[in-house]
Amino acid sequence: MVRIGLHHLETLCCIQRLGSFSAAAERLNTTQSAISSRVRELETRLKTRIFRKEGRRMLLTVQGRDLVQRCEPLLQQMNEVLLSAGDANEPSGMVSLGLGESAAMVCLPPFLHDMSTVMPKMGWNITVDVTPNLRQKLLDGELDIVVMAGPLDAAELVVTPIGPVNLSWMAASSFFEAHGSSASLKDGPVWSLPRPSYHHRVVAGAMRACGLSTSGINTCNHVQTLIEIVKSGRGMGLLPEQQVTHSLATGALRRLEMRQPTYAIEFLAARRHEETDPIILNVFQQVLKMTI
Repeated sequence: MVRIGLHHLETLCCIQRLGSFSAAAERLNTTQSAISSRVRELETRLKTRIFRKEGRRMLLTVQGRDLVQRCEPLLQQMNEVLLSAGDANEPSGMVSLGLGESAAMVCLPPFLHDMSTVMPKMGWNITVDVTPNLRQKLLDGELDIVVMAGPLDAAELVVTPIGPVNLSWMAASSFFEAHGSSASLKDGPVWSLPRPSYHHRVVAGAMRACGLSTSGINTCNHVQTLIEIVKSGRGMGLLPEQQVTHSLATGALRRLEMRQPTYAIEFLAARRHEETDPIILNVFQQVLKMTI
């Protein structure tokens, strides 16, 4: 019998799913040289080529594709067997979770508190980034699950809404002292997250609706810093209500007295369609319970 270890087949399927030796090494918590060594061992023991090099890419051969198709269901069944054979109530391991900044500030602390009870042995690799980067990292296999601002269109992903973040136009009390209680967007400057964020699109749309040019929008790529800029009296911004409740209560920030439509950014949880790891699928169900 050809002596092949489960780690050989896991490595093969991981390379095929993530698209590169380096991504597989990161996901399997090992080095790229170790991944290359496993592939060489597998090819030697099977006496066949599994990968072929095309430019900088490593592509599966016909035999390699056949092996992956046959092994993936077996590996999934083995994972399920091992999970059920262990303590199913206390799964362990590391899950890579990505979040947008607002989600990280509002949702992450209570989520981790809840998960310390539900899955006390679970470890976390947390990444905070903007939506386009989170989406790409998820597709590339660098992240297992992401929570980000919508809308999002990706056929390769399972995307589920988890709740809205409500936004209102606000400015500091000192700003109203300088411009009067009837201060409006025309009094500027206006601050926003930068393109291509959904927040920037909403801000730009609101300014166009007031007949204002969008060319003068000031941007900052950090939500909390943007809030602090507005609190300092340097302009106004469309701010997330959930992150400024204390500032509103103390009067450090005030809503503009204007006819405001209801602004909200829907937050979404996403994972890859092809995800089969039972622990990640379980964590994803817990993420859907996040309170925004």
